[in-house]
Amino acid sequence: MHRIYLVSPYTHVKSVSPHYSLEYIKFYLMDHGYDAEIIDCSHYGPGLEGVIAKLMEDEKPVIGITAYTRERFAAYDLIRRIRNDIPDSLIVVGGRHFTYLADEALKNLPEIDIVVRGEGEITFKEICDSVYNKISINKISGISFRKEGAIIHNPERPLEHNLDLFRCFDKDHLPDPRKYSITAKLSKIGGGKRQGVMRGFIVFTSRGCPSRCAFCSLTVAKVRFRSIDNVLNEIEEKIKITGVRGVIFKDPSLTAVKKHVKELCEKIIERDLNIRWVCYSRVDIDLELLTLMKKAGLAGVETALESGSPRVLKAVKKRIDIDQFQRFCIEAYNMGIQVYVFCMVSLPDEKLEDVDMTISLIKKLSKYIYSAPALQATRILPDAALYNIAKERKVLPDDFDWFKPYTSGTDPKIANPDYSTIPLYLEHLSQADIIEKVHEFDMIAKSNFTQFYSIKRALVSNLRLQNMKYLTLRDLRRKAGKAFIMLISVYRNRVKFKNYQ
Repeated sequence: MHRIYLVSPYTHVKSVSPHYSLEYIKFYLMDHGYDAEIIDCSHYGPGLEGVIAKLMEDEKPVIGITAYTRERFAAYDLIRRIRNDIPDSLIVVGGRHFTYLADEALKNLPEIDIVVRGEGEITFKEICDSVYNKISINKISGISFRKEGAIIHNPERPLEHNLDLFRCFDKDHLPDPRKYSITAKLSKIGGGKRQGVMRGFIVFTSRGCPSRCAFCSLTVAKVRFRSIDNVLNEIEEKIKITGVRGVIFKDPSLTAVKKHVKELCEKIIERDLNIRWVCYSRVDIDLELLTLMKKAGLAGVETALESGSPRVLKAVKKRIDIDQFQRFCIEAYNMGIQVYVFCMVSLPDEKLEDVDMTISLIKKLSKYIYSAPALQATRILPDAALYNIAKERKVLPDDFDWFKPYTSGTDPKIANPDYSTIPLYLEHLSQADIIEKVHEFDMIAKSNFTQFYSIKRALVSNLRLQNMKYLTLRDLRRKAGKAFIMLISVYRNRVKFKNYQ
C-alpha cells in the first residue's frame, strides 16, 4: 500500500483541533486503497528536521501541502526545504490560497510540481492514481502544472454534489488525543440548572455559501449538502465516543437553504437526539424556522452584522438591513437563544460616522445580544472580491505580490500579530482612527457582554509574552480599567441572562 503525506505548515501556536480539510482528503484516499498520513508541522520544531525525517521514510513520497494565506511564507519555506532535501518527492499544493494563485505559485515556486485548484479529494486521488498506475495527468481536471517549460491549467473540475462520498471522521481512526481534541469548549450556555460550560464536537452539513460578501472567500456557485441521515449518523457516533451532546455546526451558513435546516431539525427531534447546538446564520431567516431550530436544541447562534451603516452594508454586498438584524436579535433573545454578533471596521467606503453607527447599534441592542467580540479590522485575502477592489482603489501598492516578503506594519492594537503577513483594508480610516473605534467598541463589549469564561480567556491571552511585549504603561493602565469593568459586567449579566433555559 502506498503512503501519502498530507502536510500543514509550521505555526508557532500548536493546533489543538484536527485539520478538517486534510482529514477529508485522508479518508477519501483511504476509502480508495491508499495509506494517508497527516503531518501537522506545528507539533514539530521550527527547524522542521522531524518533518523531513518523517517524509524521508519513503523513497519517492507524494506530499500534499495546504496553507492559509496568513501562513503562506511558512508553506513556501516548507516547499523549498522538501525539494532540497527530498529531490525525488512529488510536491502537490492546494487550498484556497494556492487555488486562486495557481499561476503565480508555479512561476514563483519552481519546487512545486502540481497545484490542485478547488476541492481536493477526487483530484488528489486521481493524482495518486497517475503516479502509481503510470497514467498521464493531462486529463485530470482541476490541476495546474508545468509541461516543457509552459504552465498548463487543465479545465476546472465540476463540483461534486454527492457530499456523502466525503467524510472527515472515522471512529476507528481518531486523531491523536495527545495532540488534538474532537470536542471544544463553547461557552457558558443555559441558565438555572442547565447552566455550565458546554463542550461540543464539530460537524459539517454542507459546503459553500450563496452570499457574495466582498470581504469573504467562501462563496461558491452552488451550496451542496450531505444527506440528513448521514449527518445524524455522524452525530450519534460522536456522542458515543465523546459522551457529550453539544454540536458545533461549522457550515458557513447552516440556514442558507430553509428546506435543508428544516429537515435537519425535524429529524433531530424525530430521533430524540437530545443535543444542544450552535451554528452560524444570517439574520434574514424565517422566524418560524428559528422556532423550529430552538425546539431541535439550538442554544446559540453566531451572526455577522459587519456594519451598522446601511451604506457600508450595500458597499460590501451583505444583502441584509438593520431592521432584519434588530428583529433577529430580539426574537432570538425572547426564545432563549444566545446571539453572538461579529462586526468589522475599515470596510470599503466606510468613514468614521459609519463606524459610529455600528457602535451605536450594538449598544442599543446590548440587552438582546449575548456576546459581541472585538471589532475586527478588515483583512484582504487573494480569493475575496475585496482584493480586486483594493487594487483598483490603490489600497494595495501596484507592486504588491503574495509571494514577496511582506509585513503589514499594522499596530498590534488593531490586529493580532499572527496576521501580520496579511494586508489590512485601509481606505478612509487611519490606523489611529481604527484604534480609537476599536477601543470604544471594546468598552461597550466589556461592560455589556462579559461572562466569567471571557475574563479567564482574556487573562490567558494578555499574559502571552508575544502580546505583552507590545504593551506600554498606558496600555497596562487601560487593561486594568477594562478588567474592573468586566468584573462588574459579569455580575450584571448573571441577572441579564438568568431566564435562559
